[in-house]
Order: sequence, then structure tokens, then C-alpha cells
Amino acid sequence: MFKNNIWWWRTSIKGRDAIAYILSKMGCVHPFVFSRVLALAELKSLEKRGERITEDLVYVAGPGVFYIEGVKDLIKDDTCFVKHEGDPSTGRKGCIEYQCQLPEIPAEDKAFLDEAIEEAKNLSMEELNDRVVNHPLYRKLVKEG
Repeated sequence: MFKNNIWWWRTSIKGRDAIAYILSKMGCVHPFVFSRVLALAELKSLEKRGERITEDLVYVAGPGVFYIEGVKDLIKDDTCFVKHEGDPSTGRKGCIEYQCQLPEIPAEDKAFLDEAIEEAKNLSMEELNDRVVNHPLYRKLVKEG
């Protein structure tokens, strides 16, 4: 790959590190939310530079929604991620919190993640999901489930 007529190779970050970064910035959030924020960042990266932030995550499309394959096991098996159960009787949703040192993220990737985090702060869960699934490059991000 060439950048400014110089040969360079960009290494994508691990999905685990992208999720950890999002959670460290947003606090304890529901998996539905952080998966949409990450997908939005991935789409912004696809739009601006033609490549994703991560390569190890698989986004699987369903009718009007998607999920990230294996993310539940990734979080369950990593002690840095702490799951807080929700309480349906009070309407409180469960959330995931990241409690370890912030992973190293290249500045260019961090910019896409930060932009998606800021955008998501002003959206409901439904609006955030719609922003992702209605994005023109959504089909490039997901595989059909």
C-alpha cells in the first residue's frame, strides 16, 4: 500500500482492543451499544480510507440488526471485561465495563473510534442501530446471517 508515495503497511487493531477502548471512553454500556459504536467507526474508516479498523471481527447481518460473532465469548473469557447484570423489574439494562489499562490504539484508528463515540452520545439505541444498518457501506461490513 502506498501513502504519500511511500510504501507502508497498516496493521489493523484487534477487535478486543477496539471494544476495550470504546468501553473505557463510554463507561459501562450494553453490548448492543458498543457493537453499534464499533460498527459505526468501522464504516467511517471504510468510507474515508477504504479499510476497516479491525480485521478479526465478523459482523453478521440479520433483519434490521447485526451482531458481532464471538464477542460474547471474548468478553466472558477476559478478566478485564466485567459484566453487570440488568434488572428487568426496574427496566435497567445490563452493561459491560472495561477495568484494565487502556490498549495502545494508533491515532488514525482512535480518531474514527472517538468520532463514532461522540456521534453515539446523542442517539437513542434505535437511532444508533439505524445509523449503522442504513449506512451505504453496511453491506461491505457484514456477512449475511
